[in-house]
Formats: sequence, C-alpha cells, structure tokens
Amino acid sequence: MGTLFSALDIARAGMLVSQVQLDVTGHNIANVNKEGYSRQRVEVTTRLPNYRPYGAIGRGPAISDIRRIRETFLDQIYREQNPALGRTETIANYFVRIQDIFQEPGDTGFSAHLSRFFDALQDFANNVEETPVRVALVQEGEALAQSLNEIARQVYLLESNTNEEIRNTIPEINSLIMRIAEMNKTIRDMEITGKSANDLRDDRDLLVDQLSKIVAITSRERDDGQINVLLGGVEIIGGTKYRTLSTVVDSSIDPTRPDFLSVVFSDNQEKAIISDGSLAGLLYIRDTELKRIKEQLNEIARTIAGSINSIHSQGRGLELYSGSIKSTISVSDINTPLSSNNLPYSINNGSFQLLAYDSSGNIATNLTVNISANSTSLTDIANQINANPFFNASIDSDGYLTITPSSGYSFRFANDTSGVLVAIGMNPFFTGYTASTISVNQDLLNNPRLISSGYSTNINETGDNTASLAMANLRSRRILSDSTQTADEYYQSMIVQIGINARANLDVLEMERSFINDFTRRRQEVSGVNLDEEVTNLILFQRAFEASARIIIVTDRMLDALLNII
Repeated sequence: MGTLFSALDIARAGMLVSQVQLDVTGHNIANVNKEGYSRQRVEVTTRLPNYRPYGAIGRGPAISDIRRIRETFLDQIYREQNPALGRTETIANYFVRIQDIFQEPGDTGFSAHLSRFFDALQDFANNVEETPVRVALVQEGEALAQSLNEIARQVYLLESNTNEEIRNTIPEINSLIMRIAEMNKTIRDMEITGKSANDLRDDRDLLVDQLSKIVAITSRERDDGQINVLLGGVEIIGGTKYRTLSTVVDSSIDPTRPDFLSVVFSDNQEKAIISDGSLAGLLYIRDTELKRIKEQLNEIARTIAGSINSIHSQGRGLELYSGSIKSTISVSDINTPLSSNNLPYSINNGSFQLLAYDSSGNIATNLTVNISANSTSLTDIANQINANPFFNASIDSDGYLTITPSSGYSFRFANDTSGVLVAIGMNPFFTGYTASTISVNQDLLNNPRLISSGYSTNINETGDNTASLAMANLRSRRILSDSTQTADEYYQSMIVQIGINARANLDVLEMERSFINDFTRRRQEVSGVNLDEEVTNLILFQRAFEASARIIIVTDRMLDALLNII
C-alpha cells in the first residue's frame, strides 16, 4: 500500500526526471549554432504501479530514453537532391571563368581581331603593291593567331585546373569515407552497451551530408546502428569496412592531354561511377564543355588557316622564292599514301604545278606533279620533282618536304587541284592548324613581299590582286559548320551557346538551391533547436522540479507529525 516513504520515492523520481529534462534542454540550447545538431527530448514513462485490491498506486515517472528528433525520410530526400546542387554550383563557377576567357563582346576579343584581319585583307586587295599594307596584313594575321593562341592557352589552363581539382577532391572523399566508418564503429560499440549515441549520430549524419554533395550516394542503416553507403551501386562503406578512391592517368579521355585523370577504386582499379555531385561537375566541365570548346576553336583555326592557305599556296607575291621552301606539316609515313597519314586537310585526285623562272622573269619550266589520293606518297611527290632538272626535293627524318630551285632560278606554286599544298603546308599564310599552334608563316613576317596577291604567271603584273580578293572574300563565305556559317557566324554561335549553357545552368542552380533550402528548412523544423520552445521547456521543467520538491517538503512535515505522535 502507499506510504509516506513511497511518496518520497515518487517525488525523488519526479525530481530526477525534471533534472535530466533540464540538462537535455540546456544541451539543446548550448548547441543551437552547431551544424548538423538534432534537438533531443527525454522520453518519459511511468514506473510499474503497486497493485492493491482497491486499485493501482502509481510509483512516479521514469526515463525510458533520450531521443534525438530526426526525420529519416527528409534526410534521404535531402541527400538525393544535394549532389545535383554540388554539380550545378561547380559548373556555374567554371562557366563564369569560361566566359571571362573570351572577353566578348569587346575590342580585345577574337571577333574583333577576326574583323580587323579581314579589313586588312580588303585593304591588301585594294593596294597589293604597297609594302606598308602588306606589313599591316601580316601584323593583323599575327594578332588573330595570337588571339586564338591565348584563348587556347586559357582553355588549357582551365582544363589543368579542373584536372587538379579532381585530384584534390579524392583525398577529401576518402577522408569522409574513413571518418564515417570510424563513427560507425564508435556508435556500434556505444549503443551495444545501452548508451545513447545521439551526438555521434549527428556528427555521422553531417559527414554523410558533406559526402553526398561531392558524389551521389545512397545510405541505409543496419540493425546494429551502423550504416552502409553505396556509390554508383557499389558499396564503399559497410559498417567498419570501407573502400577508398584514387586517380589514375587515362590517356583515352583526350589523346592530346595524357595527364587527364580517371577516378577508380583503390583496391582493384575499377572505374568508379560518378553520376552526380561536385566531382561529376568537374568531370563534365573537363571532359564535355571544355572539350567541345577546344574542338570548336581548333575547327575555327583549321578552317581559317586551310581556306586562306588554299588560296595563298597557289598564288605569288611581288617576289618569288629563290631559296629553299619547307613544308610546315609533317607526314608520319613518307612511303604510304598521303590520304592514310591523318593529315589535317583532305587530298583529292588532281595535280599542282611548280613554275621555275630565270633571272629575267621568264618561265624556264612548268612542272606538273600528279596526285592520286589513295596511292601517292610524299616520296612519290619528291621523286616527281627530282625528275625535273630545275628543282631538287628532299625529305628529312621528321617527314617534312623541302623544295629548292636550281641556282639562278626562282619558283612558285600554281593550280593545285589536289589540296596537297595545303595538306602538307607548302607556301602557307598561316602555319599550324589548331588554336594553340596557328601563326603567320615566318617567311612572310621576314619578307611581306612574298605574300601571294595574284595568280598571273607573268611576274611583271604586280598589280594582279585576284588571290588577295579571293582571300578577302572568305569573310562572307560559309566555310564552317558544313558550309552553313561564315567564320564570324560560327564563332558567334559558339559564344552564344556558351552563354545559353551558362544561363541554363544558373536556372537549374536556382531551382536546386530552392529545393535544398526547402528541405533544409523542413529538416530544421523537425530537428533544429527553437530557442523560444527550449526556454519555455526550461520554465516548465523548473516548475515540475519545484513541485516534486514541494511533495518532499509536505511529506517531511507529515513524517514529523507522525513521529511526534509516536
């Protein structure tokens, strides 16, 4: 039956519960600004009552658990959305840097240099005999080439930067993986003894959140309190066991960049599936966006150089070549057909001519070199040239062809219907055929009088501007994108596409941030510490503690009265 001593026990239990509730509330308030902290609540139950014939007499409260308030469903949705935010944030940051490279619109961008180059070509066509106009042309050509060179250099540096970021992200991922596995062990060892691991679980959840922004992962909790984490369907954390990632050089990503890295599992070198997250954003920028931009820049350089050179190589300037001229594009195998040597420009069935002039300007010989696209090799071309006594042709060990006229003679090229002169780079205006290598032919920089201005075989017709007009007219010719766009239109389309992609990614970023902010707010509503609520609880638990203490005071007086009677 109930006694005064049982009343004291009930009051003691109430005070104990209130004190623990005050401690937990104080712990919540103290961690209000701790990232990832989940508020905790004391779960109170009643102790088993004393049963008597007239009913059950309660024995006061008891603490069953200290529970952290956490919604697993919201955590799961948050971690499913978090990788997309990491990816779009990374891409957005790099698009800003990509747009800064091109400086468009502006007076220093490639478009302005392209316009000035064609203006110089037009001036040249109108004044082919004026040396200052020729000097201005090679200067504008060099400025155009250097503009492409600089853009290509910046793209290269940005590729290197993303590659290095990929390398540096892997240790961060591995650190999170190892720390989560360590937390698994600590939580398991603590909870198996019946102790609460609420704060440790918060720390582990924060690590999982951080990992989910870098790579897309899925996680599930085991019966023993540990979690398993999967990356691309492959388990990277299984309780206390884990697998780390590493990077390996992978030349298959881009043959021009043998330093590019792939992400693999450290234990078996199997390629990891990185479908989302900031790491996926880095891989996308490096392997897709920058690769596409680089290919477009190279196509611009290749097409402009090829179109100009196809005209320039067949023309002649105010002076002819009296010394040796060397090709600027090497042939990997001089004894196999040129068409099988992966040259940057195609070769057709046709021919080209070599015209030798004596000191009086008369044509001494007109050599026709025949080309069969599928059978003629560089050696065959050299042999045809050497069969003529006015020329000597040689091929060096690197696959470059050198042509030298006989002493006392000068020469030029003409009527190339095969495309060989462009393909191997003979008498070009531009050397190189990529954005990083294009430049003006050094011979023209040294002597602008060699710039081809006409096609006439009569070298005394110095006013012939047919070649220069043809080059100037390339401004309006559709030479890019399957002959559907001019060079400027193609470049502007590329810039517009970069802007569209950047804008679209910003729109996605805004949406992803909205999603994450919404889920963060909902998580905070469930798990976050509300100071107003906690202060209210402090007062409530204080009053409960005081009430239990009051029971003790009343019971003590009753005991005193009873003892005095005795």
